[in-house]
Amino acid sequence: MSATANLDLETTQVATRDQHAPTAAWRVSFFLLAILGFSFWFFLAVPFASHRESYSWYPGVETKSFAAAFGFISVTYRPLGQGLAWLGFRLLHPSTFPTSPVRQTLLQLFVYATFAMAWWFIVSAAKHLRLLALISLVAGGVFFPGYVHLFHIYGMFYSPVILMIGALLVFYSNRAIDRRERWLAVAAVLLVLWHPFATALFAAFYFGFYLETFRQRRRQQHLEAVVILAACAAAVILMADVFARSDVHVPLATKLYGGLVSYRTSEVNAVASLVAFILAQFTLQSIGLRAKVRWSAAAALSVLAVIFYMNGLAVLLLWLGVVLIKLVRLRDWCLFFLLLGAALLPIGAIIGSPVFGLFAIVIAVYATALGWPEAERALAFLRPWHALGIAAIATAMILLMRSGIRVPVVAKAATPLLSERERTFQLEHEIEWLHRSKYCSDEIAFADNGGSPIDSVENVLRRRYRPPSDIDDVRQFWDSVMRCNTSEEPGDHTGTVILTFGDEELHGEVPVFTVKGKYAGDSAIWVSESQLPSGAAHGEE
Repeated sequence: MSATANLDLETTQVATRDQHAPTAAWRVSFFLLAILGFSFWFFLAVPFASHRESYSWYPGVETKSFAAAFGFISVTYRPLGQGLAWLGFRLLHPSTFPTSPVRQTLLQLFVYATFAMAWWFIVSAAKHLRLLALISLVAGGVFFPGYVHLFHIYGMFYSPVILMIGALLVFYSNRAIDRRERWLAVAAVLLVLWHPFATALFAAFYFGFYLETFRQRRRQQHLEAVVILAACAAAVILMADVFARSDVHVPLATKLYGGLVSYRTSEVNAVASLVAFILAQFTLQSIGLRAKVRWSAAAALSVLAVIFYMNGLAVLLLWLGVVLIKLVRLRDWCLFFLLLGAALLPIGAIIGSPVFGLFAIVIAVYATALGWPEAERALAFLRPWHALGIAAIATAMILLMRSGIRVPVVAKAATPLLSERERTFQLEHEIEWLHRSKYCSDEIAFADNGGSPIDSVENVLRRRYRPPSDIDDVRQFWDSVMRCNTSEEPGDHTGTVILTFGDEELHGEVPVFTVKGKYAGDSAIWVSESQLPSGAAHGEE
């Protein structure tokens, strides 16, 4: 392909310098550095307990047959992914509640392993390995919210998406798409049964490949390309639109807003915004522009970053925009359309979760390091033992933190993640206590909103009192599995218990049970005075 024809020549000097190093050991070392960013936070916090939509899966897994996994569970129909997630929840054995931390760990490690495998593909495809590893280290560590699905069993829905990106980049790097395009197309169409995003990303990438090879194709090859693109488009439309739930209609404005929110929830604080700005400027320097044009563009980018930040827009979008400009300059249409397609995925996802912005960030990491031999040469001092040393230091920090020793700076940075983890266990213990208590027939409510990010972006970013799941999901589990039977007639009021998190207090209500927290503050169950039985005592765990 035209954009990659000279990439091997660009690394001649660096490759010569590293001839004596074993290729396998060299790549493994920088692979570990590349995945260290998100791996650090993952191993620091694993396992989470039940989190987010997990509670909506439990009732079906407990009360229905495996065949129900292939029905309509969510807005997007993903029968293969649903079946695998169903089996995961069965292995978790939700009838034993609270859930087993050991089983949670094993299942979460499985999801992590698929993401790590995808990154091995990406690292294998890299020409400038040092540069890629460092950019990935920073991006993975700072924009970790997109990886939070590693703590969910249903995070396996996104495994084929990240694996598709890794596979495409390997074929792209080896310039082997034309020899495998039919089989890749078949695999992509079948993956629509797991998640339509994987098929959509292949279609975007292949469209760029078709443009690059348009002049070299014969009539039959043009026909094959059109058939492949049509098959992918038909498969995505079939699953995302025709087979979508008819009761869900989302206006375009809401979809666009959801797309913006996905990037905003990936960029959770001012530090993340600053890193996104630096990456945008860094990418700009990799574009072959004349000095005057480059510095003028850098000034304009700085002004835009200030405007974005002051108006609550993710500076990440500017980084993605600069990467797209770079790919246009390189005439690399494969990666241009792959990144463009990935950047638009959050619009279709609607809800504003950071996982939907993750795939564009991953591709941007790869493209930022593309075609920049000068930066790779500047990093020639970085050897495999440096990468292993950094990984060893990170491992030591994880062990210290997990043993209860607070590491300055790291402890503060980890507090939001450790708080979220702690709340997942608090919620499980509260539901268990309610099931055994005198309030086991009452309704359940949260004092704060735990819905989708588009419901309240500030609530998601601050998370002071935010519960670890949406109340509708928890009610499904509570009403179907844990709530006691009541002899009252339908419509009769049985009372409502309210759950709070983060030391939140309710005026006019009485706490009857509290789960202490080290990072997230205390979580409590509150009832009205009229619900208190005589001689009731406050419980604490």
